[in-house]
Amino acid sequence: MMECVAGLDVAPRSCALRIVDARGAVAFQRALACDVCEITKRLARFPRPIILIGFEAGR
Repeated sequence: MMECVAGLDVAPRSCALRIVDARGAVAFQRALACDVCEITKRLARFPRPIILIGFEAGR
């Protein structure tokens, strides 16, 4: 099973979540409310292993 990495672009009211595989192909992309429970739920439901989560916040 191919491992993936996730990135979050965080803003005060929303965030963008993108998960890519080892080849760089986008496996999942979605705009979400900036809510820890919502983000956690989406990450937990992803069917492949996520080995790294990075985030960007600020200007």
